[in-house]
Amino acid sequence: GKQIQSFVPPVDLPSQLPRFRGEWDAEGVYVYQAYQDEIADWALEHQTLGGPHWKPVRMTWIKPSFAWMLYRSGYGHKPGQRRVLKIKLSHDAISYLLLHCKCVDTNKASSASKQSQKQTSSAGRVQWDPERDLFQSEGKLPRRMLRTRAIQIGLAGTLSQYYVKHIMSIQDVTDLAHRVGSAHVSKSAMQDLNSELPEERPYLPNLPKETLRQLAMLPGPAADAVCGLGRGKVVK
Repeated sequence: GKQIQSFVPPVDLPSQLPRFRGEWDAEGVYVYQAYQDEIADWALEHQTLGGPHWKPVRMTWIKPSFAWMLYRSGYGHKPGQRRVLKIKLSHDAISYLLLHCKCVDTNKASSASKQSQKQTSSAGRVQWDPERDLFQSEGKLPRRMLRTRAIQIGLAGTLSQYYVKHIMSIQDVTDLAHRVGSAHVSKSAMQDLNSELPEERPYLPNLPKETLRQLAMLPGPAADAVCGLGRGKVVK
């Protein structure tokens, strides 16, 4: 198999560069999705996505950041997102998916780029949103980290089908999501949960340098655009 070191980003990359951070090992990478009970139950039984309630025509978003998934699903309490699933993909599968993604601008202010987003025919999208803090909340949600970005990968059409076909394993982490939420709300010690939390670290997919540049994972115009998204706001 591939040497695990090959996925560790070079140490000399600029610190402000958007980083794909996630939990990964020699076999592959973990991503998260949240679903309603019926979809989650079917997925756990069959170890892939499908069944009568799954809608393959919709764009499906996968997130390697557990904290971002907790933010998006309200710690697994939002309607339709009450079950948080941890899904494993091989290194080759995540590379294939990213190879067919375009990086989109999430800055709400730039309506011109939003227009061009609609025109893009790519079956996959990469968005870099402010990362969320697994260890600290503000209000009722994980704290927003303006200086750090988290990758979201949106898959539609044939890419969504490829994703479903290449899922290696699915596990239910809803209970952990709830317990992190309780710890955040009560401001109680997160260290009690430390041993159960995913160990997320920087990851560089096995892709051509030009593709990595286009996805903002190596220095270039895309990375400059992503790094500028939080500018002008008060950094907490």
